[in-house]
Amino acid sequence: MSLEKVREQVLRVVEKNLSETEEGVMLNIRIESDFDENYITIEGGELIFRTRESDENKYNATLIGFLSRELKIPSSKIDIVYGVRGGFKRLLIKDIDAEDLSRRLLKIIRLI
Repeated sequence: MSLEKVREQVLRVVEKNLSETEEGVMLNIRIESDFDENYITIEGGELIFRTRESDENKYNATLIGFLSRELKIPSSKIDIVYGVRGGFKRLLIKDIDAEDLSRRLLKIIRLI
């Protein structure tokens, strides 16, 4: 499979997990723990944040810190609007459009 086809498939998954609102973009993501490092990947059509954090009470802060650092978005612009206690999260990322967020996510998603 060519690199361009892989990029198109990844972009489709990213776009499926984003929805634009008046305030910014909603991002759907699932958290899995006990990995060697923090990263975002794709599995079964979902965006997954894999974290080394094993304390469930720190998942949200770890996710927001990671997204803020990697996407270069202030953490004050990232809110969890659904799934504060669960493994599935819906985040509102303010003051950004879906196209810009998609482009930034494409740069940080790990496929291997």
